Amino acid sequence: MPGEEMVRVTAEELRNFITAKAVIGEPLDLGDKVVFSIARFGFAFGAGAGHGKESEKGGEGRGEGGGAGGGVDPIALLVVHKDVKGPGGVQLFPVTRKGMVAEVIETIGETIPPVIEQVASVIGERKKKAEEPEEE
Repeated sequence: MPGEEMVRVTAEELRNFITAKAVIGEPLDLGDKVVFSIARFGFAFGAGAGHGKESEKGGEGRGEGGGAGGGVDPIALLVVHKDVKGPGGVQLFPVTRKGMVAEVIETIGETIPPVIEQVASVIGERKKKAEEPEEE
């Protein structure tokens, strides 16, 4: 398949593949709600052809090639409640992993209040001891 035709066929196939249905997915009707899966995807492709110098045997060197790659990552689930009108009837549940910084901040946020309470308790005890009259 010549290089130009390879690029044309690849582009046509990608056009058929890349649709809103491919990104959002088929809705899942659960009776009182409808769930949509939302994904992110990317792709790349390339093709090329070349002609080399004539070989010692008199033949002409030629080469053609192509390649493509892609990926799909789930992002979220979108839930639409049929019996709730307006924005209140729509929920978005992210399914991507948190970044390391977000995890550290969340972990620190969970551990700081108990640490502060412990430090305050120790300081309070020391203050009480300092205020107590010394025994002679």
